[in-house]
Amino acid sequence: MATLLEEVRNKGIVILGGAVLGAVTTWVVGRRKRMRERRSILEGDARDTVLIAQHIVESVETPSKDGRPVRRPSALHIRSLGQAELPNVVPNGHLAAVLLKRAFEVTSSHTLISMTGAEGSYLLETLTNFVCDRVANAPFEHDLYVMAPCCEPAGLAVYQPITILLISVADLALFAEWPMCRDIHVEHGADGMRVLTLMELARRFQEEQAELVRLKQAGQRTRYVETMYTLDLALDRRAAAIPLKPVPWGRFEQQLNEMNLE
Repeated sequence: MATLLEEVRNKGIVILGGAVLGAVTTWVVGRRKRMRERRSILEGDARDTVLIAQHIVESVETPSKDGRPVRRPSALHIRSLGQAELPNVVPNGHLAAVLLKRAFEVTSSHTLISMTGAEGSYLLETLTNFVCDRVANAPFEHDLYVMAPCCEPAGLAVYQPITILLISVADLALFAEWPMCRDIHVEHGADGMRVLTLMELARRFQEEQAELVRLKQAGQRTRYVETMYTLDLALDRRAAAIPLKPVPWGRFEQQLNEMNLE
């Protein structure tokens, strides 16, 4: 009996020690995780979050050099349609890691996240499902929207989530040329970075659509050529009368120089 009690006492000490060690380890890991999360917030890094941003564009007609009316963007409204944590948007761990890695590879003058290759194609399909799950079956008029992910740099944008851009094909065409976008008005000064992103998106969308047409006419495969999707969506295009202001382009001087716009 004495031997049995001694053995139980020894095992109890081991079990208690293991429980204490486990509790301390859990506390240390949790503490370090919260510190990393706090540091990310202070740095504006929110790339563990994926959000959907709808772009509502107001336009006006101005005469061109030959006297014909030309439509140009006069105001840009950005509206959030929801967000979720990256693992909930991209359940496949490998694809989630690929998306996060590519989000860190963007630059201040090239903010679109690469969707090239087989992995990019799968990511586009996954992001499409996320978007349609959030906005499908809305009671509004349907239109064709370009969908592409971006990640704008800290310092120029308030914070850095992975943002899924949604803008109608017709409105995106208005961002093809810098002179047409220079005088656009926005709700927040930081939205100037989004204007530059939409300009990059407009250029790449035009080039990609032309390449798809060329390949189809030549009877060639178009697999993995698309790096952005065109979706049939019904989104609310109404916007409240919020005060607007010109973009303070001075704060984007470096980006304008890198894009050869000024």
